[in-house]
Amino acid sequence: MVEAAFGAINLELHSGTHPRLGVVDDILFHPLARASLDEAAWLAKAVAADIANRFQVPVFLYAAAHPTGKALHTIRRELGYYQPNFMGNQWAGWTMPDMLLEKPDEGLSKLSRARGITMIGARPWIALYNIPILSTDFSVAQRVARMVSARGVGLPMVQTLGLVHGKDSTEIACMLLESNQIGADRVQNQVEMLAAEGVEVEKGYFTDFSPEMIIENYMNLTSAQRD
Repeated sequence: MVEAAFGAINLELHSGTHPRLGVVDDILFHPLARASLDEAAWLAKAVAADIANRFQVPVFLYAAAHPTGKALHTIRRELGYYQPNFMGNQWAGWTMPDMLLEKPDEGLSKLSRARGITMIGARPWIALYNIPILSTDFSVAQRVARMVSARGVGLPMVQTLGLVHGKDSTEIACMLLESNQIGADRVQNQVEMLAAEGVEVEKGYFTDFSPEMIIENYMNLTSAQRD
């Protein structure tokens, strides 16, 4: 999949409304079923070394895969992930220097403008939940995102980002770091409460499968292969 992505996408020719530092921007390993976090971290580090060696891409490790548990959002902030470089809050082409100031955990500091940077981590399950806001005023999404996030003294263990979403709406992209404690319903209610009067907030949606669905699909696949 990584090889196919690098073969299909050239970051210098790419533009979009979602921040990114690389073609394969982020790979996260979660321990599911009886797997441990240590096993997930070992696998993350092995994949990081393989990607760096095979594709000559700088790789930064985070969370349990990093020696000190460095957070993903910290690395992203240091590398300028959250700073759009094109009109209309877009990210276009490649604007970083050819050499990284900070040495990556795997690979060389020299960058490929076509491929960019990859970040790889391991941590317990994170739920990704996006909430559409029917407003073209991006400042509304930014304001609500800041107020909902833990960084903005909002909900604990919730990270958010305001995004442009099509021509007629924006959305709040939410990472629920402890979804068993702070779930999607609570985040949804908080966004609806904080949105300005007259701004319509739609029901949010998960962008990923649940752990239970992944395990079930895997078990069905292995069972079919045995048959």
